[in-house]
Amino acid sequence: MFKYADAGGAIDGRYLFAKPIASEWVSLPAGTFMTCDNQAAPQSSNDSSGVYDWSWFPKGMANIASLPALVLLSAFVGFGGLAREADIPLSQLVFIIPSIWALPSHLVLVAGISVGASLLTVALGVAFAAIRMLPMTMALIPEIRTPRSRLWHLLAVCNLVAITAWVHTLQKAPEIPREGRLPYFAGFASTMAVATTTVAALVHQLSAAFPPILMAALYFMTPLYFATSIWNTARIRAEHWALVLGFVLGPFAWMVAPQANILLAGLGGGIIAYGARRLVMARGAD
Repeated sequence: MFKYADAGGAIDGRYLFAKPIASEWVSLPAGTFMTCDNQAAPQSSNDSSGVYDWSWFPKGMANIASLPALVLLSAFVGFGGLAREADIPLSQLVFIIPSIWALPSHLVLVAGISVGASLLTVALGVAFAAIRMLPMTMALIPEIRTPRSRLWHLLAVCNLVAITAWVHTLQKAPEIPREGRLPYFAGFASTMAVATTTVAALVHQLSAAFPPILMAALYFMTPLYFATSIWNTARIRAEHWALVLGFVLGPFAWMVAPQANILLAGLGGGIIAYGARRLVMARGAD
């Protein structure tokens, strides 16, 4: 055990005074602590060289060949064609993808441009579509940070949070040492951003040669991947119930409100699944 006090006031602020039990007071440089065996612990560094194991960065990059990454790449094939139909220039497309970095927000942006919506309307739509990233980021950061992580390290990777990288990293995190998790996530997510931007840019230039049925099939890959990802990461059975009920209620919601059928089906399925789980838990308690 040890106790420490940061120097302040009239005392020279360059030093930290530490007193191990049954020992004399000693003067140490700030950031250094005396351990139980009276040995000085290593000083902390202001850079990230000793905070993370960067050998995991290329390991994250290598997962560009994984199934989730390949499915997302195929979804951006469809997005590249959609962007071309909306008359978005190639230069703007290359800027949009990594700067926003969330396919639903990309789709909201392109849809807003296509219908001639105002700048404020489009900005609010993209912002609301990205609100879901906040709880995702809050769930991911505790898994990838280390005791010595600095704020700017975490802020630097926040813009890379999207459902594919988020789900993949949370699944892999238990198998990765804590010092390697942030580099792994950064390697995987940044490689995905570069790859999807490249694919969308190529399709933007070549989409005229693609058969319409192929483009339609690739559009469908995006919601299909989101559904399978949610199913695989569900932790309680009620989440599976909600997903199934959402699919069942979808056609009925479309007949009632075609412009809001996904919202209504998801909300209805979630409420029913939540109520069913509460009922099951109450009966179990009885």
